Amino acid sequence: MANADIEGKHSWTDKRRTQGSATQTVTLTNYKDVAALKARLTAAAAASYPTATLNLMTKNDLEYAVRLIDDAAGI
Repeated sequence: MANADIEGKHSWTDKRRTQGSATQTVTLTNYKDVAALKARLTAAAAASYPTATLNLMTKNDLEYAVRLIDDAAGI
């Protein structure tokens, strides 16, 4: 089942930030939880990510899709 344990913790390092820089290239509230990820994808690309598709995606899939929309240069 695709929705199994998708609320797990996640983190990544933005390697484009310079040492000591406080500037973030992504908005972390978009990654707060699965509901926030789904809301961001629905708002940004509802035609590409209908509800049926979102329900089949793992948390990793959702995070990657949001990063493609918000920060494709960082991937």
